[in-house]
Amino acid sequence: MIGYLEGTVHARLPEGVIVLTPGGVGYQIRLPAQVLARLGDDAHASVKLHISTVVRADDISLFGFDSPDGKALFELLNTVSGIGPKLALTLLSSMSAAEVVGAIVAQDVVALSRVPGIGKKTAARVCLELSEKLRQKPLGIGAGPAAGAAQGVSGSVQMELISALTNLGFPEKDVVSALGRLKPGAASFGEQLKQALALLGRS
Repeated sequence: MIGYLEGTVHARLPEGVIVLTPGGVGYQIRLPAQVLARLGDDAHASVKLHISTVVRADDISLFGFDSPDGKALFELLNTVSGIGPKLALTLLSSMSAAEVVGAIVAQDVVALSRVPGIGKKTAARVCLELSEKLRQKPLGIGAGPAAGAAQGVSGSVQMELISALTNLGFPEKDVVSALGRLKPGAASFGEQLKQALALLGRS
């Protein structure tokens, strides 16, 4: 299992690089867009990458990060049902690691669901499964701003509210917008449902 690589950039790819090690072995590594951008324009830049090795029945893929915390966040995202390596990489390419952590801790479903491929329900699941883990065991990544979080709505209740209201025929976009305007501190699912219905024009 490869966990760390040092070498020079041998070739640039649309989503990563081929790193040539001092031993003469080239490794194809997929990188988040921000990490790729930080390599700059040097055609033979020296790199030090923390590697997450993803093994499948028909494929072995290497994903590289410039810090152990970036790697840890990628692997944590992969523990969520519906988030595979490709979607985790897309998330970390669309938002900085700090913004991802901030959005999850704030349970900001709206911010996460702006990422291509991540719907509202998947975003709510990410918040539900990871927000407490990141609070209890921070990765050392500063939490960036996460605007638009549903005030006073926990991840599990938010997911239930989205399901209930969309089943009543409300568009998911309108539901998420209404949840973001709920009064903080509503005590129960029933109270939050009433508030959401009122905001959506139904009492």
